[in-house]
Amino acid sequence: MTQHPSFGGPWTQEKLDILRSYLNSYTTALKNQPFSLIYIDAFAGSGWYQAKQPEDPGNYGEFDELRAGSATIALEIDDRPFDHLIFVEKDVEFIESLSGLQAEHPSRNIEVIRGDANEELPLICQDMRSSERAVVFLDPYATEVDWATVESVANTKKIDCWILFPLSALTRMMDNDRRPNEELAGHLDRVFGGRQYWQEQLYRPSIQQSLFADEEIVAREPQNRIAALYKERLATIFHAVAPTSRQLRNSQNSPMFELMFAASNPAGSRIAIEIANHILERW
Repeated sequence: MTQHPSFGGPWTQEKLDILRSYLNSYTTALKNQPFSLIYIDAFAGSGWYQAKQPEDPGNYGEFDELRAGSATIALEIDDRPFDHLIFVEKDVEFIESLSGLQAEHPSRNIEVIRGDANEELPLICQDMRSSERAVVFLDPYATEVDWATVESVANTKKIDCWILFPLSALTRMMDNDRRPNEELAGHLDRVFGGRQYWQEQLYRPSIQQSLFADEEIVAREPQNRIAALYKERLATIFHAVAPTSRQLRNSQNSPMFELMFAASNPAGSRIAIEIANHILERW
C-alpha cells in the first residue's frame, strides 16, 4: 500500500485550491481553441496527500482524510479535460500510486515518468509541438528546481507556469550579517541562475569602523525582497509574469513559500495573466 505524503497544513490546501481554480479557468478559456492541452506535474508526489498531524494529540479527524493532490486535481478538470497529462516523480512508491491513477483512468492519455524534474522537464519541453499548449506545476519540497529548468519552460513559448518559490528554505541558507559559504552559495546560484543575479542584490555592504581598520560588513535584504528578486528574474525570460503572488504561511504565521505565475506564450499571455492574477488577488 502506498504511503501518501503527510505534510503542510492550510497553506497546502490553499496552493491546491488556487491551482484548481486556474486549471478550470484555463481549460474553459481554451475550450474552443484547436490546441491540444497538456498538464505537466514536475513533482507529482503520489497524487494524494494527508495534512500533517498537529502537535496537540487531541482528536483531529480532519488530518486522517486523504486529499486530492495536484495530479488528481488535474485529472478532475472536466469542462474541458486535458488531452495529455504528464506526471514526473522520483519516489518509487509515489510512482506506484501514480500508475494506479493511470490504471483507474484507462481512457485518459496519462504518462508517468520516473525521474528528476530537472532532467525530464527540459526533454518534455523539447518535444512540444506547435499545436500544443501546456500548464506546468513546479511544486518542489525545497530548492530542487534549477534555473536552467525554468528557462527550458520559458523558451517553449507554449507553457504557462506555476512556481512554488521556496522562501523559507532559501532564507535558512542566508545569514543576516554575512554572505553564505561556498556550498550554500552554490545552491543559490542554481536557483537564481548565477551569483551575479543574487549576491549584490540581496546583501548590502557597509563599512564599520574599528580601532584598527575599517571592516566591511553586510546586511541581508528582508524575505519579501528575496521573493521579489526571483519574480524579477522570471520577467527576464517569460513573456509576462503575474504582478500578484501569494505568500503561503504555516500555522505559526511564518512564510513558507511564495506562489508565482508566469506565461511564456506571447499570444496567450494576456488572458493567462489576467486569470492567474485575479485568482491570486482573491485569495
